[in-house]
Amino acid sequence: MFESITEKFVPQNKGSAQSYRVKIGVFQGWVSVLVNGLLFILKLVIGIMVGAVSVIADAIHTLSDVISSSVVIWGFKQSDKPADVEHPYGHGRAEYIATLIIAVLLVVAGIEFIQEAIHRIQNPKPVSSEWWMIIVLGATILLKEITARYAEFLSSKIASGTLHADAWHHRTDAISSLLVVLALIAGNYGYPAVDGWAGLGVALFLIFTGYEIAKDAVDDLIGKPPASEEVDAIRQIVVSVEGVLGAHDIVVHSYGHDKFVSVHIEIDADKTTAEAHDISERVEARLTGTLGIEPTIHVDPVNPGNPLVKQVQDFLDKNWSGDERITDIHDIRVVETQNHHAILFGINVKMGMSQRDIVACSQAMEGDLKSEFQGFDVNIKVSPIYRF
Repeated sequence: MFESITEKFVPQNKGSAQSYRVKIGVFQGWVSVLVNGLLFILKLVIGIMVGAVSVIADAIHTLSDVISSSVVIWGFKQSDKPADVEHPYGHGRAEYIATLIIAVLLVVAGIEFIQEAIHRIQNPKPVSSEWWMIIVLGATILLKEITARYAEFLSSKIASGTLHADAWHHRTDAISSLLVVLALIAGNYGYPAVDGWAGLGVALFLIFTGYEIAKDAVDDLIGKPPASEEVDAIRQIVVSVEGVLGAHDIVVHSYGHDKFVSVHIEIDADKTTAEAHDISERVEARLTGTLGIEPTIHVDPVNPGNPLVKQVQDFLDKNWSGDERITDIHDIRVVETQNHHAILFGINVKMGMSQRDIVACSQAMEGDLKSEFQGFDVNIKVSPIYRF
């Protein structure tokens, strides 16, 4: 059902993926504005009629949904702006700002209603409501949950954290409305204090949800590591290009829908410079065409045909490939000159390791290799934790 509705109002034509993404986001924003605007009026009228703080708090919560949905529209329109001199990587992170604003609105609304809810708990007032009011509020719960599920559907369709946050904003409204309905029913049976407790529950739920959404938005703005599935997909695409012997030190920078990626690829050192350049360009084209990302490729020459390199590889595979501290071993090279014999390679270590543990691990590897390959210096380069 959701797919057919979306296709009817936002058909997927031959335009760019980013253009379609923005249309989806703006469409969901306007759907939310219309639905929440209607529900705000209904809840506010009923809340004033029965004098229930929980109902009025729920109405204000719904009004915050109208504001947050307007922020969603703004965020998607901002993110669609092209790169300029002041913002050379585009405006994609405007979505994260929109998400953060939504979270702040949730927290502020929750804080404002805690005081009133506590006052109502300490000084309960009789709350009497007609059953038709309870039925109407019950219907709003169903409508909000449908709206939340539709926003979540669109969120997964275009991979948008902003729409995911908006979906949860709708869902918190549905849950708070459920608490309100229970409070009105309790009030009809002589338990007016339940209204205050329900209002407090709604307020605390608003604050908790806002905090969780804000945390995700701040992580995105500061920069968080890519999902392991994303890194694996990039690596599989890279190594599928003929001539690439391995891929490592993958770095992903996210700017909303725009992603900039750098990858180190291993190429046979016997290849000419022109051949290595051609391979790197094919890797770039494959990544751009498949994932729509902007890649930067670094070429590392290796000597897979060198018997000593094979011996080092076999030794590391046998003695260190199972070590949980090490996630990757790459760029194995052997230098043999008249005055210098050295084994060089790089490693990636597990996230969260202390500098002390990293040094201890690399020193243990170095000691093992020097014992096995006497007369060789060992140079181990540990990649930064943001490289995979």
